[in-house]
Amino acid sequence: MTQGFVFLVVGMGTVFLFLLLMVLTMNLSGKICMLFPEPVVEEPAPRPAAGGAEAEIAAVIAIARAQ
Repeated sequence: MTQGFVFLVVGMGTVFLFLLLMVLTMNLSGKICMLFPEPVVEEPAPRPAAGGAEAEIAAVIAIARAQ
């Protein structure tokens, strides 16, 4: 009976210490990653479509043909 209790305490203590170490490591990793942010890449602004009315008419014709 006492041996089972010892195994229970040692096993639960081991799991608790591992989880505590994992949480501390992840928090430290997050703080280290904040020191080196990724560079922001600016995306070019979308260009307006040439001939807006013509493009709209072409889209309507394509939809009509697809049906």
